[in-house]
Amino acid sequence: MRGDRLTEDQLTRTFDAVLEEALSGQGLRTCTGLDMATDDALWEIAKYGPGAPAELVDAARAAFAGQLDGSNAARWRAELRRKFAARGQHAAERESGPTTEARGGAEPPAKPLAATPTSVRAMRIKGDQTYLDEYGRTCHAGELFTGEVEEVADNGHTELLGTYCSGIEHGRQQEWWPDGTKRAEGVTIMGAAVGEWRYWHANGWPSEVVVFDENGREMSRKRWNAVGELIMDHVTRRA
Repeated sequence: MRGDRLTEDQLTRTFDAVLEEALSGQGLRTCTGLDMATDDALWEIAKYGPGAPAELVDAARAAFAGQLDGSNAARWRAELRRKFAARGQHAAERESGPTTEARGGAEPPAKPLAATPTSVRAMRIKGDQTYLDEYGRTCHAGELFTGEVEEVADNGHTELLGTYCSGIEHGRQQEWWPDGTKRAEGVTIMGAAVGEWRYWHANGWPSEVVVFDENGREMSRKRWNAVGELIMDHVTRRA
C-alpha cells in the first residue's frame, strides 16, 4: 500500500497505458493499482505482444470492468470464504478423530487430543525480505507470502505495515511519515480497498477520506489542504 488510492479515472488511464505497453511488447509494470484479475489478463496479452489476439484484449477489458464494478473483489471474497470454511472443516475433522464403532457396542478408550493454539500470531518480515513475482504478488522464501510486511525508515521509524494473504494485500494497511506521524490507514480484502480509508498531511492534519463499498467501488472522497480547509467533497456513486 503506497500513497493515495487511485480514483476510477486514474485507474482507467493506467489501464489504457499498460494495455498499450503490453500490446507493443514492452511487458508490464508492477504496482499499477490494477487488481489481480486485470493483471493476469494483461500478462496474457504481453506474452503475444503486437500479435495478441483480439479476444485477449476483450478479456482484459472485461477483467478491468470487473475491477471497477467490484465483481472481481466479490468473487475473491467468496473464494476466500470457501477456503477458510474448508480449512476450518479440515481442522475440526482432525480434532474429532476417528469415530469407528468398537465391536460389541463398547466404545474404544478416548485418546487425548493434542493441544492446539486458539490463535496464531501473524508472521512479520521486513520489506527487503520480499520480492514480487511476475504477477505483482508479494513473495518470501519462494512462496506467496501471508503475514505482515514492515518497512522501516533510516531513522528507525516504521513507515509501512501491510498485511498480506497469499501474496495479496488483505487486512489492515498502515503508513507513516518519516517522523512517525500517521500517513494512511485502511483495510483491503484480497487487494480491494473497502470501508473508510484515511490519509494525513505530514503536519498531522487530515488530507483525505475515501469510502469504498464492500466490493471495492469508490463511494465518496473528501480532501483537505494542509491547514484543514475542505477542498473537495465528492460523491462518486450512491448506495
